[in-house]
This record gives sequence, structure tokens and C-alpha cells, in this order.
Amino acid sequence: MNTPAAGVPARAAAPPRLWWVYVLVGTALAVIGAGAGQVLSITLDLGDVAPSHACLVRNGISVYGGDPVTLDQAAYGSCMGDYSRVQALAALAGAVALPVTAWLLMLVGGIGTRWRLRPGRIAGAPAASQRLADRFAVLCDSQGLTGRNRPRLVPAPPGTGVTQAFTTGLPGTRPWVVVPLAYAYTDPAAFDAVAVHELGHVRSRDVLWASAVWWAGWLAVPALLLALLPLAGIPAVVWELYGGALVAAVVVALVMFVLRAGLLRRRELAADRHVLEVTADPTALTALIRPSGKRRAGVFATHPTAADRLALDPDAREREGGFVFTAAVGVVAMAAYHVVFTASTSLQWTIDTDTTTWAPVVAALLWASVVVPAWTGRAMSGPSGWTGPLAGAVVGLVVGYFLQPPGVITTIVALSGRGLLLSVPGLVVIAFAVALLTAGMATRLARHNRPRLGGFGAVLAVTAALAAAWGTITSAAVIHVAIGGVESIRWLLVVNGHHGIWRYTAALALVGLALVVPRSHLRGPVPAVIGMAAVTGGTASALSWYSRSGGDLSDPRNGFLTYQAWWVCALAGLVTAVVVAVVNGGALSAAPTSVLCGLLAAASAGAVQYAVLRFGYGVRSDLFRGTLQQPGWLLLLALIGTTPLTALLAAAVRRPQPRRGAVRWATGTAGLTALLALLLVAGGLTSVTVAERDLSDLATPSAAAKTPPVAPANTPRPLDQDAATAALADVPAVLPPGAQNVPTLPDSSSTRTPATCDEAVKRATVNEKALPRTAEVEQRFTFPMGDIPNGAGIRVAVTSYSAAHPGFADLDAENQACANFRQRSTEGNGYLDCYITPRPASDFPLARKRTLTALGQVKGTALVVTIHHYAAIFGSTRIDVAVDWFYLATAPPQAVLDETDRLVTSAMNVIAVKL
Repeated sequence: MNTPAAGVPARAAAPPRLWWVYVLVGTALAVIGAGAGQVLSITLDLGDVAPSHACLVRNGISVYGGDPVTLDQAAYGSCMGDYSRVQALAALAGAVALPVTAWLLMLVGGIGTRWRLRPGRIAGAPAASQRLADRFAVLCDSQGLTGRNRPRLVPAPPGTGVTQAFTTGLPGTRPWVVVPLAYAYTDPAAFDAVAVHELGHVRSRDVLWASAVWWAGWLAVPALLLALLPLAGIPAVVWELYGGALVAAVVVALVMFVLRAGLLRRRELAADRHVLEVTADPTALTALIRPSGKRRAGVFATHPTAADRLALDPDAREREGGFVFTAAVGVVAMAAYHVVFTASTSLQWTIDTDTTTWAPVVAALLWASVVVPAWTGRAMSGPSGWTGPLAGAVVGLVVGYFLQPPGVITTIVALSGRGLLLSVPGLVVIAFAVALLTAGMATRLARHNRPRLGGFGAVLAVTAALAAAWGTITSAAVIHVAIGGVESIRWLLVVNGHHGIWRYTAALALVGLALVVPRSHLRGPVPAVIGMAAVTGGTASALSWYSRSGGDLSDPRNGFLTYQAWWVCALAGLVTAVVVAVVNGGALSAAPTSVLCGLLAAASAGAVQYAVLRFGYGVRSDLFRGTLQQPGWLLLLALIGTTPLTALLAAAVRRPQPRRGAVRWATGTAGLTALLALLLVAGGLTSVTVAERDLSDLATPSAAAKTPPVAPANTPRPLDQDAATAALADVPAVLPPGAQNVPTLPDSSSTRTPATCDEAVKRATVNEKALPRTAEVEQRFTFPMGDIPNGAGIRVAVTSYSAAHPGFADLDAENQACANFRQRSTEGNGYLDCYITPRPASDFPLARKRTLTALGQVKGTALVVTIHHYAAIFGSTRIDVAVDWFYLATAPPQAVLDETDRLVTSAMNVIAVKL
């Protein structure tokens, strides 16, 4: 410890700045604001949800129940595109508004403090104040605080109520160090201790982040409550819909306060350590701290106990990046993931592009940007265990993935059923693998010659690996929910490496690792190991493809052989990575070297394969895809999947010095690569790599279960009245219990606008009535169905004509002209906005299905009338079946929509079989 010159304090290093707190606090505020914005858009119905829900109902889709993955995505996008865009924009606006609000509140708080300490209130004792100012200038000069970084001293007389020193600041201005004027009349050493302590806060910029966290905690609940204000008159609905979000907001607020308190206690200790370094006096803190009987600080205490401060070791350094820190970073990163995922999927209908990669990239970049420097600092502070940080990474990322941020309606469909069984183990393995690689790079960066460049490389590599793996496991869960079968998972894992941004994953990881790993780590047996793996793997992959590719190949066969050949290259990289890890003694700092060597071997094997097929057999292919893109992608999958085993192996073979013997290790690498290649080609690894049936199975999805159509055996002749009546006899048997026969409703249609629609309807009606007929029977039944008010009704009709029916030309023209029309409601007190949506009808050779919805208002509540119409023609006989029902405001669950479709089809079938 330096001894200061007479009266001049020693120059001390600035306490470490917690810049990562700004990132986390800003992200947390943005997440809270996004949730509040999304809630506000819903409570104010900014996107007018009724037409969107009515459109979904017309297409047989409900937002309540039913899995979005298995729905008609084109229909869903056309119905919900505008509404989703408004909701996404509201969430993004909230994500900007709340951090701005916190900044303004920080500004107001700082202005208030400065107003309270304005010159007019602190006038008095000028001589004493000047003595403090002169000494304060010396202290600032000793620590190199000049210009805008130099704080202003404000001695506060007793009338201001200031009893303890503190630092206050406004964004973009010089901070103020406020001390009680009483220090002008005490021992100068006491003022030095207090002033240097506050200068420690100034140099580490603790003031602004402390205010930011404070307001982040206070704003969590009020922001959500403000968004729920439009529903204040119906608290039961608020609790039913957003009770969980309110509880989550309270928890978030408490966590923010606890984290703020814990960080402030650590920053107080850092400022105390600054005092000891500057004053070079081990007893300096006794003038600053008054001992108390309190042994431990509470979780909300912003200052450590006096005993802890007096027992401070000036040479010790706080190690950041432990379990709590890393877990908190993971939770915040995943909260950002949910917000970006929800907003991007809501906007994909508007921008017409795949936006699903945005969320994992943002979350991974946030996580890597904070964890890599924190863990690097941890490694620089001396030998330390990694069990806590690794566990914190897994817990934070996985638990954060399954937590719903307050107010955010997450659309991660992989969270239930069989998707959950897949995603949980996969996410745990991914988090552990990426955390292990990050710890290895942090250990390496602690001794790096160019830490900034190496840090950039580490962030790049971690972001690429984490984003690609996280996004892929989510997509695999989605595909598994939609399609089912192990084949769906296996094929998605393989092919996802050439979609969108993921095609550059291996290249980005390679560049990032190259910036971290020094060239000295690529000496000794390493080059020989890489070379033998490349030659063996590349040759084996080329021969395996060519020897089995004779004749015209089907697409599944060609894809299988190509991907299997790339898998051979990836296995060469996997063997290389494991061998290099063993050669380097299983050290954690050598993990980046192992992964880099594996990527180099896989890419080199791909290059050998490309050269053999291109120049030996004239097979043309994409160079980048065949060398680095796909072999590297498959290698990363293999490395992540085998991380638990390789970690155990590294622990078992650990030794302080690297191993030697280039020939022995290179030969072993070649033999193991050849063995795995033979095993893969023979089908021994098909269950975890790729199978030929994968692509063909996915190309033929299973058909949805439905009621089989029943068509007449022969073309029916015209019916008489009795035969037509008899055709309707079995309809009640397919209706729900409680069905009753009721009189048919009179025709109450009114004029439609636009005129083209009205003309099309009238023309179809006139043409239909002009056809000569032999029989016409119509019946109507009502029946209860779910929670639909007044149940539902079904109209069935059989009309037989003297000659063959001309077909559905008029009905098709009506559907086209009346896709969107308006007519006066039957009560005569308003209008109904109506829509007609044709539906697929392939059960019979000549049939049409359509759904009509009409939107109106009943005492300010949206009323939606829905009619499912099914018409079919058999020779000279036409059958019409129509189910009608209505709902208020809230669309019914998917089960009701499925039931109406079943009723329409079943009624049509029992009538058709009678013809």
C-alpha cells in the first residue's frame, strides 16, 4: 500500500464500474414496460379484437384452446395480422416509455435535491466551508477528477436536515457531494474519509444506477396497474385475467429492491476499500463508521453493518459473477427473449418474413455481453470455483425461459405436453454447455494479451452458440407438437443449420474462438490431430456418399446421403475436440481451444470431401455449405449434446501439463474417426443423427381425424315429398342431447351494401326459385352447446328438382361479391358488419362450405352471429345444412368450433345416405 506525501493522498485505482447493472436495469424496465403496453392495448382494445376473433371463428379457429402450431397459419395471419401489429407496437412503445419515465423521475429527483440545497439555503459559515472546499479540491486532484468528472462539494448546514454525507447526480451534469457542515469543525481525517468514500461512488458512477434500480422497483406494479385502469370497474375480471401478472409484478419489484440493496451494500464496501487505498490508513474507517450492535444487514438494507465495514480486508476483491448474479442475468435475458419473441411473431404477419430468430439472438447477446466480462473479472481475481456460476447460468436461463414476464402474453408453444418433455432436458444441456464454454473463455481471457479483442471474440462465439442452440430447441419443440415423432426432432436439428441466420453459426463461432485462443495453443500434437481427423473424416464421408449414390436418387435418399456424409465430417471434429481436450490435460481454459480445433477439423474434413467429389467424380456442390456451414453446425450440435460426458472425461484426465506424442495422438484420432464413420454408415448412429425415412415421413403429414363422408351409391333420381321428408329422419340422432324441433325462421334479410353484394344475393335467390322442383322439405332444431347463450340452431333442407341442378355458380358469385358487406340488423337499431369465408369442402364431388359472421353491438358489447353453411348436390337433389349461433365479446373455445363443424358434416352424411 502506497504511503501518501504530506497532506496529499495516494492515487488509487477507481472502483470497478457496474456498467452491466445499467444493461440489466434498462432491460428489466423495457420488459416491464412492454408488458404494461401489451396489457394497455388489450384493455383499451386498441386493435379492435372483435373482428379479428370473428375472422378466426369463420376459419374454424379460436384463440381460446387450440394449439397455434397446428392451426391454419395463413388464415390465422390474415385474421390477426392487424390486431397483432397494434399489440406489438403497443408493447414496443411501452418498452421505450418506461425507461424514459424512469430517467425523467431520476431527473426530477435530482432536481428536487438540488433545489433543496440551493445556494440560498446553504449560505453561512463561509470560512469553514472554504476550508472544506480547499481540502476537497486536493482530494479530487489526487484522484485525477477533472472537468465534468470533477464533483462539486456542497457543505450542508443543520437547517437543511442533512445528517449524513451522500452523492447526488443528474444525467449529463457534474455530481454533487453533499456533506454536513459539521465536518468543518471535526478532525480533518474524518472529512477525508467521508469525502474519499463519496469520491469512490463518483468514480464508479454508483449514483445513477442506484437511482435507476430504485425506480425500476417502484415502477413495476404501478405500470401494470395503470394499464389495467380501464378495467377498474370489474376487479373480478382483472384478477381472473391478470392476477398472475400482478403477483409477478410484485415479485419483480421485491427482487429489484433486494438486488439493489445487495449491490449497494457491496458498493459501500468498495467505497470503503477506496478510502483505505487513498488514505493509506488502516484506521481511517473508524472516523467514518460508528459501531453498532447490529450483526447482520437485512435483505433490504442499503448499507452493511458497522462490524462488516470495520472488518474489511483492503486487499480482497469482491468476485462478481457468482450464482445469484448469473441467475439474475439469465432471468432478465429470458424475459427479454419473451418480449422480443412475442413482438416479432406478432409482426411477422405485417413484415412477411421469418422473425423467430430475433428473440434468441437478442437474449444471447445480452447474456454474453454481461456474463463474459463479469466471469473474466472473476477469473482475474484469482483461483475460484465455477460450480456456482455454472449452476446460476443453468437455473437463470431455464427458469427464466418458463417464467412469464408481468403482462406479457408469451407465445412459446413448447411449454406444454410433449413439447415440455423435449424442451426441459434440451435447454438444461444447452445452458450447461454454453456456460462451460463461457467459463473456459473467461479463464483464457484473464491471461489474454489483447483482452478487448478477445472479449469481443468471446461474446461473438457465445452469442452464436447460445442463440442458435436455443432457437433450434424451441423450433424442434414446436415441430414436435405439430407433427409428432422422433423424426420431426431429428430432421429439424439437422436442417436448421441452413436456414436464415443459423447458416452462419459455425463461421461466427470459429471467428470468435480464433480471437480468444492464442496461436501457441495450436502447437504440439494439435496440428497432427486436426490433419489426420480431416483426411480420415473427409475421405470416409466422400466414399460413403459416392458408394451408395448410384442411379437416380429420390429427394429423401439424396438428402439422407448428403447429411450423413456431413455427419461423418462432424464426427471427425468431435473426435478432434475430445482428443485436444485430453492432450491439454482437461483444463477448463483449454475448452475454447478444443472447440476451435474441432471446428477446424470438421471444416477441413468437409473440404477434403468437397475436393474428392468435385475433382475425383465431378460432383458439384456449394463450397461454403459443404465445408464449414453444415459440418460445423452438426459439430456444434454434437458438442452440445455430449457436453455432460466430455465434462466428466475432462475431469477424469485432468493434469497440470499438456500431453505430448503427436504420432500417437494423431493415429488414435484417425482410428476413432474411421470407427465412428463406419458405425454411422452401418446405421448404428441413425437414432441420433439422421435417417432416410425422416424427410419422407415429414413430407406426408398424417391427416386429421374427421367424420368419413357417406355418399349415395348411385346418382339419385328426383324425390317426391315423402322421400324428401324421410331423408331428414335421422338428423336428430346426430344432434346433442336436448335438441328440439322448432318452427323454421322467416326470411328476414335486408338490403346489403355494397350494391354488388345485394344484386348477387337477389340474383341467386331468383334463379334458385325459378328451377322447377318435385319436393322441398326444411326443418329446424335448437340444442344446447357449451356456454353459448340460448344454445345453437341447425337448419336442414332437401330440395329435389325436375332436372339436374345447374351447380354452384350463383353461390360462388355471392361468396365473392359478399366477402365483406353490411346490412341493417333485424331490430332496426343499427347495422351488422358481415363477412363470408369459403371453407374447404372435399367430402363430396359437388359441395360448398362457408362460414358467415355478422358483428354488431348490444349495449356496447360486441355481438357476433355465426352461421356454418354446408351445401351439396347429388344429381337433381340439393342438401343444405346450416348451424347458427352467437356469442358476446369473448369467442368460444376451440371445442365449440370443432363441434359445429362435426354437426354440419354429420347431418350432411345422414341425409346423403338416404338419397
